[in-house]
Amino acid sequence: MAMMQKIFKCTIGDFSISDGFAIVDLLFEGDYLSVSCVEKGDDKWFVEILSMLPINKSDITKILADYEYSILETDTLENIDWLAKCFENFKPITVGNFYMFGPHLRMKKRPANKIGIEIAAATAFGTGEHPTTSRCLLACQAFFNHEIHKKVLDIGCGSGILSIALAKLGARFVTACDIDSEAVRITNENIVINHVPHRVSVFQNIGHEFDINKYDFIVANILATPLISLAEPIEKSLNRDGILVLSGFNAGDYSVLEKYASLGLELKYKYIHEDWLTLVLHKR
Repeated sequence: MAMMQKIFKCTIGDFSISDGFAIVDLLFEGDYLSVSCVEKGDDKWFVEILSMLPINKSDITKILADYEYSILETDTLENIDWLAKCFENFKPITVGNFYMFGPHLRMKKRPANKIGIEIAAATAFGTGEHPTTSRCLLACQAFFNHEIHKKVLDIGCGSGILSIALAKLGARFVTACDIDSEAVRITNENIVINHVPHRVSVFQNIGHEFDINKYDFIVANILATPLISLAEPIEKSLNRDGILVLSGFNAGDYSVLEKYASLGLELKYKYIHEDWLTLVLHKR
């Protein structure tokens, strides 16, 4: 009889909600089975890590060098179907006109007046639950115009959720890119599942290769530091009168807005949700 595979768990905390989700993003870089942020009362947030291999605390220390935290619990869990468990916990999410659901709900009846997007909770970021993703979805719904915005770019596509949403809003040419090869793989799978592979092309972005073309609508849901470092190539890639949606940073951090304003982009709208900021900028 084959030996049962153990699952190793580590819980760290406690954090504010913004730090908690930022840490989840950082730990996604590690080779873990899953990383999630959970609230345990009094606005205290904890990060839970599941791994197929024993979790090395020094690896966590290196990744989270800029954060104060304590390791609250380490444990070895019983072998269960973690994928099924993940699906069980992934309830449908409604954001504006979008309805996100997992593969386990594919055959269930969905709201007729919503745009359905099938996204599995997987190894790439983006199921619609995170405040930055949900506000980007609302920004796409509000500001994307398929008659005007002919070419679209999604930088840091993750699961491909924003590319799929824009394709389903009527975008005919969407370019999606991510520095993570796993995100590229997951996005390619998800655009097929959602029947939009003819509208979305995906590639791994090592530097800023996207700036060889011009786009009418760009969305980038990544962190503040890469958004600032990529500001010039992103601005260069945006056509005159184009729309730029930026997210992935704390509501009190206006360094991203200052950088893009210095390049001549104007603030059109901003969303603040659960201490996260999403900007909609216009290039005149």
